[in-house]
Amino acid sequence: MKKIIYILSIVLISGQSLIAQKFQLTEAATEYKNNFSQSWMMQPDKLEVNKSILRKAKKAIDECYAKQLEVPFTKQKDEAKMYYYRGMINLDYTMMAAMDVEIMSELKALDEQTLEDASIGSLKKCLELDARDEWKDQISAKVNMLRSTMLNGGVEMFKKESYEAAHQAFASAVQIYSVLGIPDTLGMINAALAAERNKDYDNAKKYYQMCADNNYGNGAEMYTSMIRVVNAKNGGSNEETLAVIEAGKKKFPKDYTLNVEEFNYWYSKGENTKAQEALQKAVEADPTNHILHFNIGVVFDNMSASAHKSKNHDDAFMFMDKSIESYKTAIEIKPDYGDAFFNLGALYYNQSIEVQSLAQDLNGEQYDTQVARADQMLKDALPFLEKSHELSPKDVSTITVMKSIFMNLSMDDKYKEASDKLKALGQ
Repeated sequence: MKKIIYILSIVLISGQSLIAQKFQLTEAATEYKNNFSQSWMMQPDKLEVNKSILRKAKKAIDECYAKQLEVPFTKQKDEAKMYYYRGMINLDYTMMAAMDVEIMSELKALDEQTLEDASIGSLKKCLELDARDEWKDQISAKVNMLRSTMLNGGVEMFKKESYEAAHQAFASAVQIYSVLGIPDTLGMINAALAAERNKDYDNAKKYYQMCADNNYGNGAEMYTSMIRVVNAKNGGSNEETLAVIEAGKKKFPKDYTLNVEEFNYWYSKGENTKAQEALQKAVEADPTNHILHFNIGVVFDNMSASAHKSKNHDDAFMFMDKSIESYKTAIEIKPDYGDAFFNLGALYYNQSIEVQSLAQDLNGEQYDTQVARADQMLKDALPFLEKSHELSPKDVSTITVMKSIFMNLSMDDKYKEASDKLKALGQ
């Protein structure tokens, strides 16, 4: 008997709760739909009246929601209706806070997630439950109106260089549009740009990543943007930069820019072998890019210098040959590429110094052979340095190297000519 009474009590209480829930839902719906002005933002003189109505609607829907958590609605359509009005009422209440100090103070006491769950979260839940699409059009209209308002507001803030406010507006547009399950790539890219202008690099990266995840931009564009902001954040490339590069290359393995960025990363770390591998991949993506071939030449040039320093001279001369090949390829692609002409001439010159140094440990014929080899390298350097000088007649570095070569080869007239040119340039 006690068990029967207990079960009956539960049934009676549940029935009373459902009746109360429906009454509160009806009250909230009536106040919001019939009494609350949907144009309240354009009626500042009626703000207090609309505020009072909205608070009454909010009180009713909050009580309805609390009871629903204890005793769920038995019909899905009633639950969908409850979430619709909970979301719409709380959205307007949140917006009204911007015009009312009292509401703003009230909402500041609540955490962000609570506010989001009550408004955006409720509308998402409504759409999940709305099997007959009874509320879809109203929600879409509300969301699109708010998104447009936020985007336009963000643009105005951006024009005024109020980048933090602009970022918040664009981020809010992204958030509200998510109700419809549609990625707002326009809001995302603008949120990223505003955050970057504000030097808020973490949020800039976050929204560039969102753009990348939604295939916004041309190729790996969003990954290069992320690299830019993480480098700005860290004062240069670090492990975070490499992580972005690797993520981008998983999606765009042959992207020229990402391979160049990888080269820049490894080159800045002194990892010449890894830098060279990255550049080779970049060349595969863009074989006629003269700058890439030039940079490969620079990497091999540096590798040769490092090998000489470590007494690995055979490797050093192998790297020298690879560097020469790359510089010459750059010149073939761009015949007036002054930097490549200078680097090629300087490479021969520097290698001749290394050979001269090696010759000091030799005697007789071996010594003579190495000295002759060093002199030939100086002779090989001259045509490239002369072309560099032709392209940049006032470049002091080029004339200085040429002067040294003329001296070593006992080319006295040329030596005097180079000296006069340096004097004329104030050297």
